Amino acid sequence: MKQYIQQVKAEIQKNQPFVGPRMTIKLQNGFQLFAKLRKFARNMRKSIGCVLLSLLFMACHSNEDVRDKEQSDSIYTNAVIHERQQKDAAFAMSPNSPFRDVQEDFSGLQYYPVSTEWKVNCRWDKRHSGNWVTLPDSKGKKRVYKVAGTFKFRIQNRECEIEAYFEDSAETAFFIMFRDSTNGKESYQGGRYIEFQHAGSDDVVLDFNRAFNPYCHYNHNYACPLVPASHFIPVFVRAGERSYPGK
Repeated sequence: MKQYIQQVKAEIQKNQPFVGPRMTIKLQNGFQLFAKLRKFARNMRKSIGCVLLSLLFMACHSNEDVRDKEQSDSIYTNAVIHERQQKDAAFAMSPNSPFRDVQEDFSGLQYYPVSTEWKVNCRWDKRHSGNWVTLPDSKGKKRVYKVAGTFKFRIQNRECEIEAYFEDSAETAFFIMFRDSTNGKESYQGGRYIEFQHAGSDDVVLDFNRAFNPYCHYNHNYACPLVPASHFIPVFVRAGERSYPGK
């Protein structure tokens, strides 16, 4: 037995295969396999480390994106609220206010909460840009507008399009008129308007948070262009101004 053990040790030192009475051991192949396993384990540790670092970077980057978006949304919301406060102040004090005859009773306009959901990206179709259209107003008179084109967009899974008009001769501002499913219930039954500056590119954002009622909703002495039937948006646009109480 002692001689057998010494023979095993000698074979191990030589890294040669040893054939015993009851088993065959291929030490060299075993050592090679062990070395490969160690190398594989080292590579795995490196790979896992890289993956963990990548995930950590992505998580940090994602958190930064979330914080940036939250900050941007907060700045936007505060800007819209400030605009509303300025308009309320003007309606309460300005001699040109539609409430000038009853300003002592003016309690501020009614608004939907500001939500970035209602900032809608549009595709500006200019095929009919430059055409002129005539639209009636609430006093039965005719108004002429220069067509800027058609804004096409998707809102609440509905495909919509609205013809846009240039607000001025320099074609630097847009005028939009629309009706939606809130009219006559939550908002003015005649529809609402949106006005905004042309940014000089084909990328248009239609901001329904800035939708406003025509003056004739507050005072029938005003004449307001009527919203064309084709400008109906088949969803509840809960953004912008609501109906004024009692009107």
